[in-house]
Amino acid sequence: MKHEISDEQLNAFIDDELDAADREGVLAAVAVDGELAQRACTLRLLKERVRHAYAEPPAAPSRQRPARPWRALAMALMLAGAALGGWIARDQVGVGGNSLARKADTGHVVLHLAAWDEQRARVALDDAEGLLRTAREAGQPIEVELVANAGGLDLLRAGVSPHADRIARLRAEHPNFALIACGQTVERLREKGLVVRLLPGTRVASSALEQIVTRMSQGWSYVRV
Repeated sequence: MKHEISDEQLNAFIDDELDAADREGVLAAVAVDGELAQRACTLRLLKERVRHAYAEPPAAPSRQRPARPWRALAMALMLAGAALGGWIARDQVGVGGNSLARKADTGHVVLHLAAWDEQRARVALDDAEGLLRTAREAGQPIEVELVANAGGLDLLRAGVSPHADRIARLRAEHPNFALIACGQTVERLREKGLVVRLLPGTRVASSALEQIVTRMSQGWSYVRV
């Protein structure tokens, strides 16, 4: 999927000149758009080459910029690669197929829902239930986290989610099933004046990207729904 992010926006992102909402928008787009991720990398390399093209420029007062945007972009690029693998596995074998089962071999699986779509929401819950049930029947330990951000957060919103009853049942039957909401998405909705109430037991992470990349660094398998 292509996203309409201009070079000017990417430049501003790289230079840390975007506000929080616009920066999150670029990160979310880079995480799911491989072509956009490549543009971001190319633009960064170009900036680095220009910066190093001048040998020993006159000293000038330096202005420190926070490193967070590049740390976040690195996480987004990492996530983009993992997302591609997740999509390929799903297209090939579907829910409950061998590729999904292999991901469960790690004993830790993070499912990621980043956009609202009724079919995707059902697939996310089908994946979770299939993994949890199969592991329990086999007597194997497993932990499953469902991380939701952007439009996907609607699945975890009390009074909004059409699957609240099913989620409550899954959590009652499987204490090893966790719900994680993106704190940045929650804050953005509240800034718009919306009341955000989450389903019981839902934890709030600082951001979906950080939660997912942290889990991947801990050896969790990643499945983008």
